[in-house]
Amino acid sequence: MLFRYRGDPSMWAWLLHRLTGVGIFVFLLVHVIDTALISFGRDLYDAMMQLYHHPVFRIGEILLFGAVLFHGINGLRVIVLDFAPQTTVYHRQMLIGVVAAFVLLFVPAAVIMFAQTFTANETWKLGVSDWRSWFPALVATAGIVFVYAPTLNMPQPQLSVRPAGGLELYGWIFIRISGLLLIFLVLGHLTIMHLMDGGVYRINYEFVAQRLSSLFWRTYDFVLLALAIAHGTWGMRNVLLDYIHRPSARLLALSLLYTIVGIVLSLGALVLFTFQPR
Repeated sequence: MLFRYRGDPSMWAWLLHRLTGVGIFVFLLVHVIDTALISFGRDLYDAMMQLYHHPVFRIGEILLFGAVLFHGINGLRVIVLDFAPQTTVYHRQMLIGVVAAFVLLFVPAAVIMFAQTFTANETWKLGVSDWRSWFPALVATAGIVFVYAPTLNMPQPQLSVRPAGGLELYGWIFIRISGLLLIFLVLGHLTIMHLMDGGVYRINYEFVAQRLSSLFWRTYDFVLLALAIAHGTWGMRNVLLDYIHRPSARLLALSLLYTIVGIVLSLGALVLFTFQPR
């Protein structure tokens, strides 16, 4: 179905927006958990960070930045179309603008991150024969395939209709306001952590401990965490409701989603406000 589809560019933008949203949400949950390992000591956290120096993860880092960038820029287009319906007649020009802005911002960032792989002082020391060099990538790939599998049916997207009221209206408004705020918060976070001063290669226990010693950064990271989790949860809820129609299956899927999100959010908040360097 995917390769036979010959749809309007707006359909492809909708599909990419959904796929990047799900991918970012999955990464967010994993990232909160691996960051929480800092509470268990220097050695464990630094060992985990070594995995992010693997070439596979370096490629994944570039793709993640691209996913966040596209999701944010296209999200701005969606917000404009939702709150200014008269701009719909310019939707093709707006799509061209999304692509142009994405290319102009992504290419330089990708070049910087790719160059860091060759200029970093330390290199990946684990060989292919060591399970630690391929197991994380295998698990991540399996997880992404599992999450994306339902989207292969590619149903026609629903028109973005503003709900009449109640929880759906509040969620509709929230996901757009939070999305606007997250564009600045997330891109700021990625720029600091992945582009500046060597990017991920400088991130270790000492770097994070020093960052968390500042009340400003603790607050910044908590606002980012809370907004990203809430935004991603509502978006993931909409995806599940689109693909799961039996009431019992919906209840199970949503219960599992809210339980996982509650645990991860609590874990992230606990680390942010209770962590003390050892």
